[in-house]
Amino acid sequence: MQAPPTIDIWYGSEQRFGHCGQPQRWANILGRVRSDQPIRQLTCTLNGGAARPLSMGPDARRLAAPGDFNIDLDCRDLAPGANTIVVAATDGAGLTTMRTVTLTVAGDPCPLPYTIDWARVEQIQDVAHVVDGRWTCGAHGVSPLEIGYDRLLAIGDMAWRNYEVLVPITVHGINAACFQYPSVHAGVGVIMRWKGHANWGKDEWASGQPCFGPSPYGAIGWYCVFHDAGPMLNLFDPDFQRTAEVSRTLALHVPYLFRVRVEPGEGVRSLYSLKVWPAHEAEPAAWDLRTLGSYAGLSEGAIMLGAHHTAATFGNVTVTPLP
Repeated sequence: MQAPPTIDIWYGSEQRFGHCGQPQRWANILGRVRSDQPIRQLTCTLNGGAARPLSMGPDARRLAAPGDFNIDLDCRDLAPGANTIVVAATDGAGLTTMRTVTLTVAGDPCPLPYTIDWARVEQIQDVAHVVDGRWTCGAHGVSPLEIGYDRLLAIGDMAWRNYEVLVPITVHGINAACFQYPSVHAGVGVIMRWKGHANWGKDEWASGQPCFGPSPYGAIGWYCVFHDAGPMLNLFDPDFQRTAEVSRTLALHVPYLFRVRVEPGEGVRSLYSLKVWPAHEAEPAAWDLRTLGSYAGLSEGAIMLGAHHTAATFGNVTVTPLP
C-alpha cells in the first residue's frame, strides 16, 4: 500500500515567538516533506484562513535540500497568544498528510545586555529564533546540522540600536557550492541591525516564498572565502560592498573570538567595527576593521549569527549596549 507523505516540523509542534524580543518581521516555521511520490501540493493555513502555497527545496537559496520548506509568517498577521498553523502535503497519488503547529506569540522586550550560555539552553528557540536551517545546540555551542545558503539564527529585538557583540566561532569547513550562483563565497559571522528578509521578486533559482532578499540591514562583520579574492575578514554593507577588508586565513577547528560593534558615526551613517583573534590569546587592543556604514543601512535592528555554506560552531553570545 502506498504510504502518504511525511512532514517533519524541525522545531516541534509547539513553538514560541516574541518571548525574548522580536528579532525580525517574520516568524519562521521550518521543516521538510518526504514522499515516495512527487509532492503535488504543499500548503499552509493560519488560524483557519485561506490555504497558502509553499515552495519546496532545493532552490539554491534558503531551501537547501529536497522537500525543505520555510513558512514565513508576517508578524502583523499573528494574534497575541496561540496561533494555529496547519501544513498539508498532497502527493501524486492524491494522498494527503497534515501537521498542526501551535505558535504562541508574545510581545516581551529583550533589554540589553543579553547573553546566551548554550550549555544551559534546552531548545534553541528559547533564546533565539531560527530563520533558516536545522541547528543543534549543547555545551559545545550552536551549529547548523546541514551546510547551506545562509543558515541563520536571529537574536534580540529590532529596537536594538548601538551595541557590541562577542562570540567565539570555530570554522570546520566550507562547501564548494559557495562558488556557484547565486553565491560567490563562503562566510561566517554576525549580522548587525537585522529586521528580516525582503522580497526581491522572482528569478530562475528562487521564488518569492520564502522571501530571500537579505537587505536592508546595518552591516555584516565576518570571515569569508571568496572565489576570486580568497580568505579575508570584511565588513559587508547592504549595498553588497566590502567597505573594509583585510586578508586573513582562519585555521580549521580552532576557535576564534569575533567582536563586532555598531555605534554612532557621522550624521546618519553609523560606525561599524570588527576584530577577530584566536580564543587562546589575549584580545588585541586595535580593531582589525572599522568603517562608516552605508546610507542604506538600518538605524536599529537585532543581530543574527550566520553561516553561509560553512560548517561552523558558535559559542556563548554576549551583547552589550553602547550609548
